[in-house]
Amino acid sequence: MIKWGTNHDASLEKLRRVQESLTVDLIMVPRLSFETCVPSETAAQVNSRNVDRFSYFPVVDESERILGLYHAEQWFNADAPHTPISDDFERLSEDIVIGADASISDFVRQADTHPTNLVVSGNQIAGLVSLSDLQQLPVRAALFALITSLEVAMALTIEHRWSTPEEWMGLLSDGRRETLKASIKDARARDGFISEIAFAQLHDKADIICKGKLLKQGREQLAKSFRRVGELRDNVAHANQYAATPEAAKNVCEVVRSIYKLKEDLLKVLERLKGNSLRHADP
Repeated sequence: MIKWGTNHDASLEKLRRVQESLTVDLIMVPRLSFETCVPSETAAQVNSRNVDRFSYFPVVDESERILGLYHAEQWFNADAPHTPISDDFERLSEDIVIGADASISDFVRQADTHPTNLVVSGNQIAGLVSLSDLQQLPVRAALFALITSLEVAMALTIEHRWSTPEEWMGLLSDGRRETLKASIKDARARDGFISEIAFAQLHDKADIICKGKLLKQGREQLAKSFRRVGELRDNVAHANQYAATPEAAKNVCEVVRSIYKLKEDLLKVLERLKGNSLRHADP
């Protein structure tokens, strides 16, 4: 019997709401703080005044209307030419805009392919958000919520797949199984017991899912995906440098996409397991 599942179903919905409440406008650079350039300037002129090494500049016309984005980073390690900006900028389009009310997680999922987005609020551009913003605190909160929702989905799927805790515990190594049982025994003695699965660590759940063949991916590839999730969780929890370089930030984007895929696949398995349980329960 699953005692923890109902609470977990509610938790998944609550975590989704948390993720949706952490929106892009929490991390954007507001429009009043923009460093801009105009179409008539040259790449060399912009480069010479770009002392703070901004990767992108919004391009504006004489009325301060935003026309698009200029990629200044391309000349960080080369001599910038005297080509006018009008010949070399990405014009305003759906590819470079994101809503102010879009979730941070949605931005992170695509930030390695669209590293800078103009943020739209209502009928105007209100700000700018970029790959480097992955270091901001609201992003850490969004990542924690996302990883936690994956772990909840893992726990639910395990509990629905096996009838008793002893069955899924049997897939763990002897050492991990004994450690888990000791933690459960101690919790019961202290009146702190919730359910057996609540004491399984992320890597325990990953091990059970891999060995139990709950997902279609190959065991080695699946184990690698879960390992990267664990590394991201640890880095977000214990370090401030998880996205300190463009390469590290792009790695975060990759892992976030894999989390969404893992969770989606697990929830499909979970729905199938629930359906089977209902059919078996019918008289």
